[in-house]
Amino acid sequence: MSQDDPDFAALTGSRICHDLASPVGAALTGLEFLSGASGGANPDEMALLRDSLTGARATLEMLRLAFGHAGTGAALDAATLGTTVRGHLATRPRLRLDWALDGPLGRAAAQHVALAILCVVHALPRGGTLTVTHLAAGSFGITATGEGDIAAESALWDGLAGRATLPTPDPRRVEFHLLAARIARGDARIDVTRAAQSLMIVLFQPALD
Repeated sequence: MSQDDPDFAALTGSRICHDLASPVGAALTGLEFLSGASGGANPDEMALLRDSLTGARATLEMLRLAFGHAGTGAALDAATLGTTVRGHLATRPRLRLDWALDGPLGRAAAQHVALAILCVVHALPRGGTLTVTHLAAGSFGITATGEGDIAAESALWDGLAGRATLPTPDPRRVEFHLLAARIARGDARIDVTRAAQSLMIVLFQPALD
């Protein structure tokens, strides 16, 4: 399925709505509760409301970066991207983020890293550690390490690596198809390595990025 296919756009839109529904819904529930409470809001209630809205903003920024048009604007600071990723993952208490990227990232590189992170998170449904680091000039490593065996669906990872055809896209896994499309047109190269308790994506960016 091409990225220009209307059905693909619909899948991407469905994914964005799904990921935003929970934090926005929690914030609305909090507001409704506060509007009916006597004596005003207490600090704990305000903190929960603030966390819900902060999470929604971080998720929206993460999805905008991963699914939007990368463009050729100013480079993105890696620390800023790390803050966005950390905010997006904040609702996953069993998932730890080890962020070791620094310095400026080209817009395309930042988008590829964001997409790869969304892909790798699928391998850690029961929690674990997500490590993001520079490996060498122009290459990045995104590694999932589980507490036990990871949940790595062979068809997805072999498809992403170009060793097989990706399964039919659905909203929950649309990032695999988006990243594979970028790789297919030469925007980056990829290597995927799997083991029982870990999975690693290595992204090789072209020198011009």
